[in-house]
Amino acid sequence: MPKNYRTPVFVTWVTNWLIKPFTMYGIASLFFFVIFKGFITPELATEYLAGAVLLGAAPCTAMVFVWSSLTKGDPAYTVVQVATNDLIILVAFVPIVKFLLGVSNVPVPWDTLILSVVLFVVIPLAGGMLTRSAVIKRKGQCTLRRLSSVCLTVQLPLAYC
Repeated sequence: MPKNYRTPVFVTWVTNWLIKPFTMYGIASLFFFVIFKGFITPELATEYLAGAVLLGAAPCTAMVFVWSSLTKGDPAYTVVQVATNDLIILVAFVPIVKFLLGVSNVPVPWDTLILSVVLFVVIPLAGGMLTRSAVIKRKGQCTLRRLSSVCLTVQLPLAYC
């Protein structure tokens, strides 16, 4: 990783994995169990809290490319940021969610959490790697770049939907 990427990537890691999940838990608890206490049942508040924990512990990686392109950001930095977060999610998501849901007395089996990581991270990541390798092998690096440019062009208008 280039030296000029280290500090911003480190800040992203700390934010995504040490601050955001726990902040989301705290804010969700405040709203669902204190502010909205008179409007929703404790059971429903617990279910909403579980959803907030799942959202708070999962960094959004797909839209990062779109927003980076819209702001004319550094594509190489964006790739480093997304790739490292995707690798971290493989090992950090399950323990963080299990801990926060355990504190909330929401029983979620380990295998369910692991399956969610496999279905939503491992399989798409492997599919992307295989597709990239196949396109480069059959059509070359230039075709891959052209396809990437076309896909991003198609995605940008959809980001506004």
